[in-house]
Amino acid sequence: MRYAQADHAKTGYRKTRDRLSIRRYFDELKLYLVTHPIVESFEMICEKIGEKEGYLRVTIGLPDNSVMYCFEYVLSDGSIEISKYSFHWQDMAGNLICRWDNAPHHPELDNFPHHIHTKGKVGASSETNLRKVLSEAKAVLKQQTRRVE
Repeated sequence: MRYAQADHAKTGYRKTRDRLSIRRYFDELKLYLVTHPIVESFEMICEKIGEKEGYLRVTIGLPDNSVMYCFEYVLSDGSIEISKYSFHWQDMAGNLICRWDNAPHHPELDNFPHHIHTKGKVGASSETNLRKVLSEAKAVLKQQTRRVE
């Protein structure tokens, strides 16, 4: 998945006239986490930034006390390409809610290598990123809140 100037409308990433650097991309992700309504807390576990590649690992606390462990490995040649990713969401007891990743271990699935793990199942998924995953988590949490009311 690549992000550049023209991708702003689709992704929400800021439109710029200059090249999107890895540092800027990661800074925008951190700002997104600070301002996102379902992010109760987050901890930067690891951030490595090179000229052509970068690595980000963050743990996110959500309002229902669930936790999301996020990892992105990106490449840059003027635009950002998410080369590898994993977004693992688990409840407070450590049980899997959902995990999106692109590890190449399910070649039988449509849209390989992108897939989603849910309780005891693996299914095809579209390519994703941290913003999309948090949007899906927000919808799930909103639906759970409605069931309780």
